[in-house]
Amino acid sequence: MTIQTRPGTLLGAYAMAPRDPEQALRFYAGVAELDIAGLELPLPADVPLDEQAAWETAHLDPAWDLLVTCIPTVMGRLGALPGYGLSATDESARQRAIADVAQARDLALRLADQHGRRRVVGIQVHSAPGPHAGSREALTRSLAEIASWDLAGAEVIVEHCDARVPGQPHAKGFWSIADEIEAVQAAAGAGAPIGLGLNWGRSAIEGRSAQTPVEHAHAARAAGLLRAVVLSGASDVETPWGPAWGDAHIAPRGTAAALEPSAASLLGVEEITATLAAGEPAIVAVKVSVRPAEADVETRLAVARAALDQVAEAQAPTARA
Repeated sequence: MTIQTRPGTLLGAYAMAPRDPEQALRFYAGVAELDIAGLELPLPADVPLDEQAAWETAHLDPAWDLLVTCIPTVMGRLGALPGYGLSATDESARQRAIADVAQARDLALRLADQHGRRRVVGIQVHSAPGPHAGSREALTRSLAEIASWDLAGAEVIVEHCDARVPGQPHAKGFWSIADEIEAVQAAAGAGAPIGLGLNWGRSAIEGRSAQTPVEHAHAARAAGLLRAVVLSGASDVETPWGPAWGDAHIAPRGTAAALEPSAASLLGVEEITATLAAGEPAIVAVKVSVRPAEADVETRLAVARAALDQVAEAQAPTARA
């Protein structure tokens, strides 16, 4: 299935937004002036509907497309229930994960009804808890069920996170991309709205290499499943974001002054170009965080602009030649 989206890149603004509510309003007002097609939006799990609707009205441009990600909910649940997830062999933990994805479905339906068009282009789900407490068969059953729902035109996208590698610490530790490809293929059937997504930084963390995201993009594309690439950085050395190989959404490196703190990032124009060329995804998103953590709104917007400029450079015809 081919996702039809408005041209442009999405921004995971939530990862770089200020915590202060007034500053956050200023930040999202500035984001609305950037050249983006929309946002990667975290699933608002367990938030009362009236509160979520008020937040959307205050922060979201009605013209934006939205790529909903369940990862904040997934990681929050895993903290209390290590066996939680769509691949869980514990049936109650698996059903809890399905119920959480149902909240994303309800969001997609509500926004489509309110705006008279599809707002949510994709719902990113994850293969938690991974092989230590899950099975590929359970993941396949979960994906098949979710893909059968009315999602108001959104596609189910399994976002690959770093898999467990023997003798190596992991950030997420879910299933390998080969296992996820098999589960998606088994669940998809004829024309079911389901595919794969990549997070650049998490693939790099898994392989301890900037080449791993390119390899994952090739594999997902060869299977005919790659739908989205989310560009987050990673580093093999300690940075202001934390220790080496941390999943901290490091900004890319580059010559812009706003990117000076992320000079050690493994993600740059060359890596963005190679990954997008390998995968040719329909959806491209930038999700980075900002250091120092107390940075002002102007600094945050400058980082966003610089990162988006790198994607534009990577997508230019001369970069792909």
